[in-house]
Amino acid sequence: MSDARAQAKEHLSDLIQRVMEDGVIEPDEREELQSVYRQALLTVSDVKEVLGRYVRSVLDDVLADGKVTEDERKRCRAVVSELKIPPSLLPDIFKAIIAS
Repeated sequence: MSDARAQAKEHLSDLIQRVMEDGVIEPDEREELQSVYRQALLTVSDVKEVLGRYVRSVLDDVLADGKVTEDERKRCRAVVSELKIPPSLLPDIFKAIIAS
């Protein structure tokens, strides 16, 4: 993998963390995400990998205490809706959390 591609993946990962802090992606934040995608440095697999890592980190955080609160369910739903993550990229346990 090229340095530019690795840096783009890291940038996307950091950007997703930042824009999802409040659970809502504002229009300017959405444009910022779109600009990363338009640079065409990342493959579809790269984007799926970054999104998958983010989902797993959220899942780990939600499951850390062994209880899933309604706020944590809302957080998980926001991740899926705001980042437009297709169900095929979600672990079964994540799907169960957002479905309940």
